[in-house]
Amino acid sequence: LLLMDSQQIEKAEFIGHSMGGKVAAALALCHPDRVASLAVLDIAPVNYSEEDASWWQVDEVVSAMSAVPVENLTSRKDANDFLVNTIPDDLLRGFALTNLQQYNTDQGLKFKWRINVNAIKQFLPEIKNFDIGQGKSVDLTTTPTTYDGDVFFLSGRRSKYISSRHLPAIAQLFPKYRMVTIKNAGHWVHAESPEETANYCKTFLDRQAAKRAGLDNVRDPLM
Repeated sequence: LLLMDSQQIEKAEFIGHSMGGKVAAALALCHPDRVASLAVLDIAPVNYSEEDASWWQVDEVVSAMSAVPVENLTSRKDANDFLVNTIPDDLLRGFALTNLQQYNTDQGLKFKWRINVNAIKQFLPEIKNFDIGQGKSVDLTTTPTTYDGDVFFLSGRRSKYISSRHLPAIAQLFPKYRMVTIKNAGHWVHAESPEETANYCKTFLDRQAAKRAGLDNVRDPLM
């Protein structure tokens, strides 16, 4: 919101994946007047429990990344070799390594994580919940709060982050939601099926643009 205010943006469309999807969903519920529409990639607006096996894949990836001795790396290959046993999936490991940044120093080439991996690891128990902000985990499914704008959920068929048991909570909070599943993707849909993910998101955004232009009779391609 501070960024939007600083750029004099009254309302915007938001797309978020995983934790980013939870942030975007919380923003829509808390400040619906600032969210024109919402796309959420492979996450549900719920509190995940320790019994959710899918959640521990994130825990394993973050733990593996936090164990990399980035201060001793001499090349990106060093990091890849370090992670090959803890993140054996080539695609997922490559996606994790997109967060590795190299920079020059007086001592030569050095590496660091673009993201605060240790902080993410420390606060994963809080991240798995649906925290609407201010440090308070509030179960919005027990309140009358809803977002009445258009919402698009995109899930990976091999992922368990959105399942049939999450649909009542999604429908209660986002009554105008639509959902599409990408067959050959897991949780990291934008890394595993980037073209299909981009096409679905573009289709959704194009539909929103058409509605703003008053073309409400245009067929919804996501239906």
